[in-house]
Parts: sequence; C-alpha cells; structure tokens
Amino acid sequence: QNLPREQATIGVYTRMDNAVARNSYIHSIYLYNREYGFYSSLNGLESPQELSDSTLLDFLSQQPRNMRLYQRRSVFTNKAIPLSLPKEQNVPTNLYTICNNTYDEQGQLTSGIIMNLSETMARSLLASDDIDTVKNFYMIDEDYYIISHPDPQQFGKRATSEPLLGQIVLFEGEKGAQVIKDENKDQYLACWYDVKEMNWRLIYLLPMSYIQEPLVRLRLNLMLVFIGLAILASLFLVWESKRVNNQLTRENRFIDFLKGSVGSDVLPVYAGCSFVMVVLHRQSKTKAQTLVSRQRFMSFVSGYLSLNTRRSFLLPVERGLYVYLSMQEQHNFVSQLKKLCLDLSDEADEQLSVLYTQNQVKLEDLPQCFDYMRKSILSQTLVNAGFVQPIAQNETKEVNLFLTETADIGTALLQKSTELYEKAVHTMVTQLRNQEDYDLFCSMKQYLSYSIVGILGDVFKASALLTAQEWKLLVLESRSYDELSKSLLRISELLEDYRQQYSKRHSLEVVQQIKLLVQE
Repeated sequence: QNLPREQATIGVYTRMDNAVARNSYIHSIYLYNREYGFYSSLNGLESPQELSDSTLLDFLSQQPRNMRLYQRRSVFTNKAIPLSLPKEQNVPTNLYTICNNTYDEQGQLTSGIIMNLSETMARSLLASDDIDTVKNFYMIDEDYYIISHPDPQQFGKRATSEPLLGQIVLFEGEKGAQVIKDENKDQYLACWYDVKEMNWRLIYLLPMSYIQEPLVRLRLNLMLVFIGLAILASLFLVWESKRVNNQLTRENRFIDFLKGSVGSDVLPVYAGCSFVMVVLHRQSKTKAQTLVSRQRFMSFVSGYLSLNTRRSFLLPVERGLYVYLSMQEQHNFVSQLKKLCLDLSDEADEQLSVLYTQNQVKLEDLPQCFDYMRKSILSQTLVNAGFVQPIAQNETKEVNLFLTETADIGTALLQKSTELYEKAVHTMVTQLRNQEDYDLFCSMKQYLSYSIVGILGDVFKASALLTAQEWKLLVLESRSYDELSKSLLRISELLEDYRQQYSKRHSLEVVQQIKLLVQE
C-alpha cells in the first residue's frame, strides 16, 4: 500500500485474523496460522527466547492440525542491485524481505504485504513516517538455511543445535516428505515444496500423533464395532440354535405322534387345534436317478405352500415320504399342489404323488388319518405315480397275506416248467393288484425273493445270466406291480437256459455211452 506497484518485486497480500507477527529479530522460518497470517519467534522486546524447538512446539500446540511453515531463500551482500530479481542463476542478490502490516481504527491487524526489496528501498521504507504501518525485517541466508539475526556478528550461525529446526532447514530437493523427530522423540511429518516464482519454500509440519489419532480412533471404533457384531452374531447364533432345536424337537415330537409312538400330551401347544393334512411321496422317474436333497426339496416346496414353522410345517416322516400340516386355510391350495408336482417333474425329474384331506382333522385324529393316507398313497404309487387327489373315505379291507397262488409258483419251479411258472406269476400279480395294499406288496417281495432263491439254488449256480443276489435285489427294489412282474419273469430266462444246458449235458452223456459201447 505504501509502494508503487513497479517498485515491489514480488507482493503477496494476505488477510490476517490474528496479529501474531510482532518480532524485532530476524529469522528464516515463517509459521502460518490458520488460512492467513504468520508466526515468528517471540524474541526482542516480548521474550528473551530465540526461535527453537520449544517455541516452535508452542506454536504447533495452538493449532496442531494445520501448521504451515514458509522458508525463503536469499543472499545478503554489500552491493546495491536493481529492484527486479536477477535473471541469471547463481548471482547473489541483496534482497530484504519486508512485512508491511496495516491496522484499522480499532488497532486490529487487517492486512499485510510481504515484499522482496533492495537495500535502498528497504531503508527508505523503514525511514518513512507512515504511522499506519509497522515494518518487520526478515533476512535469510541461502547457503546454510540459518536463523539470521540483525546483528552482523550473528550471521552464519547454523540452527543445528535444535534437532527439529536443524532437520527442517536441511531438506534437499524441490519437494518431498520426511518424518522427523524432536528431542523428546515425538514424530512429525514434514512435507515441502519450493515455489520458484516467489523464491519461497512451503513446508507443512504435521505432528504424527494427530495424524495417527484418527487412525487410532478408527481402529478403536472398528474394534468396538467388530466386538459388537461378534456379540450380536453370537447372540443370534444362540437364538437361532435354540429356535432350530425347538423346531427339531417339535418336529420329532410330531413325527413320533403321527406314528403312534407317543400321545397328544407331548404337544400341549397344539391342544384343540385342527390341521389340513397333506401326504407327499417322492419317487424318481427311473431307478438310476437319485432324489434331490431334503433341504432343496423343502426349499422348493416353500415356494408353493406356506411354511412358518409354527402354524404350518413340512415333516420328513420316511424316506421319500413327507407330511404337510397347516392350521391355515390357503388360497388356491389344490392348484398350488398341482403346480408343485408339474414344476418338480420338470426341474428335478421327480414324480410327486399327493393325497390331501378336504376337511381339517383334529389333533387327536391325526395318527389314524396319517396311517390310512400313508398306506393309500404307497399303494396307489404301485400302480401310477404322480397325482394330486383328495383322500377317499377310510374303508377297511381284508388282506390275504398268504396268497394261494404262491403255492402254484412253487410247484412250477419244482417242475422246472417255464409255462406253468409264467402263468402262476401272472395270476399272483393280478391278485396283488386287487388287494391294493402296499404292506402286502412289500411282504410278498420279501417272501418270493427268499423262497425262489431257495428252490432254484442249483439253477442260479449253473447259469451265467444272473446271480441269486442280483435277482434278489431286482425283486426287492421293484417299485410297482409291473416292475415286480418283470423281475419275477426273469426266472423264465434262467429256467430256459438251464433246460438247454441240461439237454446238452444229456446229449453228451448219450454220446459218451455210445462211444463206450463201440469200444466194447
């Protein structure tokens, strides 16, 4: 404000919030506070201290999160030079850095200008009688980065006695960063950058404790969050395990209750309740295929039927046999069951047979209803698998467990007669169909497999077509009347093969006898 523009080599106008630049001594490091303003060592009239680590740390303690240091490099000589900066490199200059502050009527510092002036202009400025401005002198030695002093005898005194300042002034290169330590081993991050246009060096000095403080706080917060999440996860796991255990206990009690092993007193929560019962039977389309896992099947069913574990649930009773119980009336219940059968057949190649009750069944009547529905669905799958239909009225039938046709089969086998055996098998399977009883079907498979193997032991040993164990497995794994009939008729092939072998053996014996007669 007090010099023509052309007389100021470089001018930087700054807005200052606090008047902190009061110093009669000369040094090379400017500490800027906040966005504007600068700080110098508390020397001269105010304090006998010189710029040192202690005064620097005092300043850093004021606002440690945003500390900036400015270091200017120049050379003092006894020669008078023009106002403009030298264009040639390594030419010593005689420049004075002047800070001209301006105050308002209340005495508050409003602005300041930092200028690089020649010795003549600097002396002229200092000799002016402008009462509105206060002049401060700053001089820097470029070669050693020393803390200068107005007394010429003090020029050249290096600032190496103080570790922090000594490291700052010896930074090399145009820009960089380095972690430095003070006498107390406290670390600071110093980043510098040379501003060539102004012949200034900008230095950021940040205490590592304040840099690490957010990281430490973040680490602590993350640890607290992880501990909280771990506690919540453990509580959730405990709750989930308890819920699953209760669910499994409830499901096991229901299964035992349906099978008649326990009474309804084991289910006090459901006393007086009524249920819609659905019995589902899973069967692969071919013997070579395997059924999908139980979890996947139950997840698949949940897309069609409501499963909320308390009011409706799906129970795995036997292999391939499930019971669905629900206290809720569901919309489009039958259509959802049919859609379930079709989609399961398309996606998993399984045949799902379904029987359901049209009316709700009381809790105490569930075991009897389940037993009847189980026998009905297993018996119907022997004829045709893959259906959805309501359960018929419970009718009792007399079952002839020991069919008379089995005696005809035994007679035919003893005679090794293929024709009589096939006729007896056809008659027996027809009678089994008329019985429509799954338990009888299983019993007959067991009886026929063991009795026929006992009768035809020599036939199986003589034949290479099929072993006794292989044929027994075929019979036991039969899932329908047709499969049982085919398995039983495999005996005809063995009998025919045995008959041919017997005929050949008999012919060989006759030929051998003829040879003996010829020799005699």
